[in-house]
Amino acid sequence: MATIRSAIHVVAALVAAASLLPSRADAISPANLAALRADSQFTTEENLRANFDDPADFSVRIADITPTTTPQGTIVSGGLENLAVFGLSSVDSAFTRFTLQPGAHNLAHTHPTASETLFSISGTMDVFFVEANETPRLVESVLEAESVTVFPEGLIHGERCISDEPCEFISFFNTGDPGVVTVSERFCDLNPEARAAGLFLPQDQVNAICDGLGDNPAPNQPEEGEAVTNDNAVNTVSGN
Repeated sequence: MATIRSAIHVVAALVAAASLLPSRADAISPANLAALRADSQFTTEENLRANFDDPADFSVRIADITPTTTPQGTIVSGGLENLAVFGLSSVDSAFTRFTLQPGAHNLAHTHPTASETLFSISGTMDVFFVEANETPRLVESVLEAESVTVFPEGLIHGERCISDEPCEFISFFNTGDPGVVTVSERFCDLNPEARAAGLFLPQDQVNAICDGLGDNPAPNQPEEGEAVTNDNAVNTVSGN
């Protein structure tokens, strides 16, 4: 009898639970679902993309972006400031287009919030990144045209054009706001005591180094002799 009573109780519980379920008539209609999606509390990527109602909002001409230019090359950065859709979570990316003259450097830098995939278009480059303090090492290779390399998120890296022709490449980032920290420039933003301690040099010598920093892209420097600036650089690939 106890078993029968238990079975009856289970059936009664299931019947009661079924009565609480919505009928087909009570189910969310397509119209109600559309209203929920339109509500700011239920924003979807589709709704966010709908704010960009002009197809032109999804593309940008590189020629329309103001470049950073020195005698050693040109940098064109494409991110949120150029194309707002880069900030959508379903897109979340950015790019940089580079031209380096023979011998020129894209100075060592990091992207605090992004990894980088570099596609070489023309020329030959020396590319590198350095691992974090826990496992320090230099990872360096020669990258020819129609080749790809990657730089892990947050690690110091850079490129130098080592061919007799200019080097062109495009880098893609996995976030719309990768950020950039140029190592030499930001090091020189430290207070004088910290800079001198970091290089084990007197403060006046470090101050002179920091006062002489030039713009990026930068010329290659000789092993000995006078420092070369962007104003008086002669493009060369010697010393490889």
